Amino acid sequence: DEIGEIPQLIGNSIAFRDGDSFFLYSQNNKKVAKVSSWNKEVLDQLQKGGFFDALANQITQCGINKASNLMLLLGRDCYMACKYCSVNAGVSNKNMSVELADKAIGLYLDTSPAHPRITLFSGGEPTINASVIKHVVDKYKGVSWILTTSGVVSRLFLEWLIEKNVTIGFSLDGPPHIQNFLRPLRNGMPSSKIVENNIRAWRKKTGKHATVRTTITSDTILLIDEILDYFDKLDIGTVHLEMLSHIGRAASTDAKLILQPPTSQEWIAGVVKALNWGEKRGKRIKIGALNYFFNPQLSSYCGPMGGQTIVVNHEGFLTSCSEVVDETNGYWSVFMIGKINQVLKINKEDLGSQYWKYGKACENCFTKYICRGGCAHKNLIKTGNISEPDQQYCQFMKSIIPILIMRIFANK
Repeated sequence: DEIGEIPQLIGNSIAFRDGDSFFLYSQNNKKVAKVSSWNKEVLDQLQKGGFFDALANQITQCGINKASNLMLLLGRDCYMACKYCSVNAGVSNKNMSVELADKAIGLYLDTSPAHPRITLFSGGEPTINASVIKHVVDKYKGVSWILTTSGVVSRLFLEWLIEKNVTIGFSLDGPPHIQNFLRPLRNGMPSSKIVENNIRAWRKKTGKHATVRTTITSDTILLIDEILDYFDKLDIGTVHLEMLSHIGRAASTDAKLILQPPTSQEWIAGVVKALNWGEKRGKRIKIGALNYFFNPQLSSYCGPMGGQTIVVNHEGFLTSCSEVVDETNGYWSVFMIGKINQVLKINKEDLGSQYWKYGKACENCFTKYICRGGCAHKNLIKTGNISEPDQQYCQFMKSIIPILIMRIFANK
């Protein structure tokens, strides 16, 4: 009877009332229960089913010396002039050298990761540094290679990446009128046709559905149906949606005049539409904030902040945020955690002041094991404190999680 419409955390379980029914979600065993009334028999059954136990997977220490992943930020140059670029790509044409890439990968592999995984990323367009990519992919065998690109890449190099079994994620914001406005080339020309053609080439050459990452603004959230239909026609398999943030280039006064993020309610409605589309079409929808719905922990929001991912920039510095890539970001001194020397090691002391700690507002929040405090960089910009999530993020998490729980139950 104490469970109301506002969800609460009981042990590992999230519990809330919806009308005359009660929903419970056990974060330990991923079970959902719907209960119409309470009695001792029902309570005993739930407890035997693992509801209300303590959370089984609590990580209270940050920083592991044996990182799971390595991310190389290959350079700062870019073919694009995206209006909201989170890293202000194109501020320079500096690239990572072959020697530095070798050193970073060698030190990472010396830690004997169980499943070596290296992401080729950038403070710009990584494929501009094709010489380093070709060198490391050919040299280091037994590594899972992941590359994130704007999609503006030569067909010849794209086919080489496909031949080498590099997993590629494309950035695409929607139909041409959206893509060309938000993501033009540096010379002002449209980028849509290039990206479309490369996605089709990927599909044809690999037989796999492409993954796209899409930034949603207050304007494009109103066109979410059109965007998803467009992706359907392109035969996209996974759509990764993220809400615009006023960071990087989007933080400029001019950008803020024309680009705003959706409101919390618009974002929730848009995500639900996307989930419905994905369910109907057999597609996968990804939302960064929900990455940990099935992996609850007391830990940092992202791998670099927790030490699970080592991020090396084009000059050999280590950063705990892939959005804060060098000294051109005003928070570089906060997120820069060293430079490659003879060892590659991240430990608690390195990350000390950055590790997200639950504040009073979060201590009893039912989302805390899933939420993990949100993105540290965005928190710092919006609230001035790494450990204090912004209210829009909080509102989204508190609203969407009960919706997801009821959807899981409805789909058995």
